[in-house]
Amino acid sequence: MARYRNAQGQEMPENSEETRLYRDDRGRWWVRIGLHNHRVSIQALGGGKWDVRVDGVADQWSVRGVREVLMEKMGIEEGVAAQSKELRAPMPGKVLEILVEEGQSVEEGEAMLVLEAMKMENVLRAASAGVVGSIGVSAGNAVEKEAVLISMAD
Repeated sequence: MARYRNAQGQEMPENSEETRLYRDDRGRWWVRIGLHNHRVSIQALGGGKWDVRVDGVADQWSVRGVREVLMEKMGIEEGVAAQSKELRAPMPGKVLEILVEEGQSVEEGEAMLVLEAMKMENVLRAASAGVVGSIGVSAGNAVEKEAVLISMAD
């Protein structure tokens, strides 16, 4: 019978209600939850995706950073934002500062506007390189989600 150890190497009692990870002599990984063992395997598929199996049941997981999680919560699709010629408000808020001027050239990722939302200052950046066509807001304006803030010239 396999013996289980915690992260500090201490042997665990068999009736523990804690969850622990264990690797057996054959290199297989197990998760012990209370009195039950569950076989676990994880395989990288590339592109931040992983095949995760628990007791033979497969699922695909993807690794996402904080940025991706926040964009999903705000309903923003990154591919669509990158193709757009407009900088839109990702959420309702108040324009604190406009960092560009009409006719100014900007590079991809350059800061264009500061929007206060949920008591946080959010720097909105250019999705692609281009020239600022028109600015549709002023500092101090309250804006709704999806409001056009800055339009890029064609």
